[in-house]
Amino acid sequence: MSAPLRLAILGTGRMGRIRAQHIFASPRFEIACVIDVNLQAAQSLASEFRVKNFSTTLSDFDYDGLVVSTPTFTHISAIEDCRDSVPIFLEKPIAEDAEGIRRAFEIAGKKGNKLCCGFQRRFDDTYVAGSAKVKNGEIGKVVNCNVIFGDHPCPSIEFLKEGGDIFMDLAPHDIDYVLNTLDDKIKNVYATGCSSDPVLKEAGVIDNATIICETVKGSTVNITMSRSAEYGYDQRCEFFGTKGSVQVGNYPKHHAVLSNSSGVTGSVLAHSFPQRFGQAFAKEMDGFADVMEGKKEWEVTQEDCIHVQNVAGAAGVSYKEGRRVDV
Repeated sequence: MSAPLRLAILGTGRMGRIRAQHIFASPRFEIACVIDVNLQAAQSLASEFRVKNFSTTLSDFDYDGLVVSTPTFTHISAIEDCRDSVPIFLEKPIAEDAEGIRRAFEIAGKKGNKLCCGFQRRFDDTYVAGSAKVKNGEIGKVVNCNVIFGDHPCPSIEFLKEGGDIFMDLAPHDIDYVLNTLDDKIKNVYATGCSSDPVLKEAGVIDNATIICETVKGSTVNITMSRSAEYGYDQRCEFFGTKGSVQVGNYPKHHAVLSNSSGVTGSVLAHSFPQRFGQAFAKEMDGFADVMEGKKEWEVTQEDCIHVQNVAGAAGVSYKEGRRVDV
């Protein structure tokens, strides 16, 4: 058996911790070092996973690959600071706009770093199975796709008032998954939304939104998003075709079902994305190991990253201007 691949983890926030858990659990990896601008946070995560090396800078250590789980605006500097010829895994998005994504890939290309953007639905067993049925032609020509994204738990009002764009935050994973499944691109979008709380409405923040998309090949894609699904993390996708349909369903918190004279009841849905996509996160890291070992290329391309970012950005423009926007 070959020696484990040594990974540097950059960022100790929620996603950095999730990545560390899956890296630590994999026999293909060892955590070489933990890096964060907050030295105490780096030390804490390193101690949790029995890692000796921690710092505020990447230059202090040697490593075979880098996993970046820091805010988007730091990604380009992380690529610049990374050792040459080392594969880099980054959370989506690579950068804040199309120009930044191009620059990131250009810098990485000059340094010999392969960039691997994380779109976890491509690695989730249920989403992959649904995609395969569409790609195999089992439902004929896809004419419509409907996506539901209900987040859980709901962020605080304070976070939402200060927080990000619902179109950029919630839509990209599903945009990537649908377009990869359809082998298609988005032609134009129309977006609308509303505020469920008067405080958000006064602040001009929407926490519910719908994007209606027309693809280049003529399908319609509808993406409905909410910051709060009270019953758990609601993630659904359905492809409707000329010969049938494929549904990607939800994961319950547990599978116990009660049947009695009052009816048939089950559990709420999985709590949030770490529970729903745990298998996908693990498989994503396994795919990154394959890239590091030269066994395959990462399937998410620069063009994919740019197009997803452009679609989400166009949705934001559409909502603000109340019109259909070409992508």
